[in-house]
Amino acid sequence: MLFNIISKIFIVIGILSALSITIDILKNPQKEMPIMNWVWPINGLWAGVFGVWAYFTIGKHRKMDMSNMDMGDMNMNMDMSNMDMSSMNMKDSKEKYSSFWQGVVADTLHCGAGCSLADLIGPWIFLVFPFTLFNNLTFGEWTLDYFLALLTGVTFQYAAISPMMKEKGPKIWLRALKIDFLSLTSWQIGMYGWMALVIFVWFGRLSPFTPEFWFMMQIAMCCGFVTAYPVNWWLVKAGIKMGM
Repeated sequence: MLFNIISKIFIVIGILSALSITIDILKNPQKEMPIMNWVWPINGLWAGVFGVWAYFTIGKHRKMDMSNMDMGDMNMNMDMSNMDMSSMNMKDSKEKYSSFWQGVVADTLHCGAGCSLADLIGPWIFLVFPFTLFNNLTFGEWTLDYFLALLTGVTFQYAAISPMMKEKGPKIWLRALKIDFLSLTSWQIGMYGWMALVIFVWFGRLSPFTPEFWFMMQIAMCCGFVTAYPVNWWLVKAGIKMGM
């Protein structure tokens, strides 16, 4: 009974968090990267208060990372003779570090939105078309969820990078797959790890008609964020992804 009540409370918090983000986005839509108008509310469903904090402190006023742009065509006519360069460098270093980790958070949540959407849809599809893998329904469902996550994640990544690319078509889809494959897979590993404990150790298979199932999925998404964040950090550092 207590588990049921706690589950309902966290589900309501998630819904209210997603609604609060959606209301603000309707008033202040993000124009640089429109896909983020979907990303933040979707993450609010599982992240709750953390999702609201991330949106209002990192996402709402965030500009795209322009550090890789060619600055050769810009004319810098500022008189820098009276500036303290050492303090400027220190300040610039702090700002870059702050911008970097925030960009990685946004990148990770961008990936997480695709995974979350797939894991929101997947259980209902599996109810209609169930199948087993290694004679196990859970492994079958996880396989379906993974490919749905890959599809939605790559689509979200395509929507993010296509406005910045000159070429269109299959090349961008392949680039989106390359960018998102490791990030998405690491997210699903964290999510499956938690759900493995839920299913095989604690509660057994839970029905998507129960609030307990969705509460466990909220926690699973949190675990996905934890496992995907360091992978996204490396992907941005390596230049494979661009910090948002």
